[in-house]
Amino acid sequence: MRGLSKAYDDAPAVQGLNLEMKDKEFVVLLGPSGCGKTTTLRCVAGLETPDDGEIYIGDRLVNDLDSKERNVAMVFQSYALYPHMTAYKNMAFPLENAKVPEGEIVRRVNEVAVLLQIEGLLGRKPSQLSGGQRQRVALGRAIVREPQVFLMDEPLSNLDAKLRVHMRAELKKLQKVLGVTTIYVTHDQVEAMTMADRVALLHKGVLQQYDGPRKLYSHPSNQFAAGFVGSPPINLIECDLVDGSLLDAADFSVPLPDQFAEACGRNSTTKLVLGVRPQDIHVSTVEPTETGCIPAEIYTTEPLGDSTILDVKVGDKLLKAIAAAAFEGDAGLKVWIRFVAERTHLFDRSSGEAIA
Repeated sequence: MRGLSKAYDDAPAVQGLNLEMKDKEFVVLLGPSGCGKTTTLRCVAGLETPDDGEIYIGDRLVNDLDSKERNVAMVFQSYALYPHMTAYKNMAFPLENAKVPEGEIVRRVNEVAVLLQIEGLLGRKPSQLSGGQRQRVALGRAIVREPQVFLMDEPLSNLDAKLRVHMRAELKKLQKVLGVTTIYVTHDQVEAMTMADRVALLHKGVLQQYDGPRKLYSHPSNQFAAGFVGSPPINLIECDLVDGSLLDAADFSVPLPDQFAEACGRNSTTKLVLGVRPQDIHVSTVEPTETGCIPAEIYTTEPLGDSTILDVKVGDKLLKAIAAAAFEGDAGLKVWIRFVAERTHLFDRSSGEAIA
């Protein structure tokens, strides 16, 4: 996609999007509702006409081609199965439309049914299938076409939580077996982080970051990326840089982490935002001997079984931290917190961009 733009009633949905997906890559378009994910996907599919920009599949410019000429297959959130047709007929339908010989249709449908483990369901209609089975039929209908690109618009969102986790792993494995370039839309960061080779994070139609899941989490390019990815969400604390070496957050101050010293020396701004993930805040009920610890008190606790989420109060600020499952402490208990300096993040307060 080169300079892809699309607006509805003068409200921009996608703005100047430049994205390149490699052959056989699994790319996830991630972002909140209304950020332009589905519009982008529909432009690639030929279901929407871009206002500006170019879309290439391979070396072929497809802007002026109909959907059926683009050699892409789309899986919708609603599955969009024909209710009066059996699973077999639903999967065979696009091949029949393309005038594929009957013997080839039978071979392809049966091969894909075995791949998706639905060979015993081919005689059933959608109303006789569970949500997970309907989703497999919808996937099968896309796979039998042997397209260059799979386009998937939140295909797991109608499944229950347990089945969604199972199908994430199945889809990822399936994509690697088939080796088909896949663009997958979701607002669920866990889906994106567990499935994608690369994640394109969108906000208000603008690309914020395009990276592998690990880099997106550990090196967010701006404040939005840091806040959107990660659970519980990152703590973002406004602070001022004092004397080039101290971050003053009013209720507490911490030394400027070493990794930001050079960049802050080049950057004239002193109005910053410190980002600390809950996983990178150590909480102690015993007053530590080392320096750099901040006195706080427990505000609330949320036991999760394998860990405990703590809301700790420092002055007027509430910060989220993650402690061990065995952590014991009621509201009001005095504690000390310490940030893991090498894993903190720093952003320019006015632009939101990372200080690198």
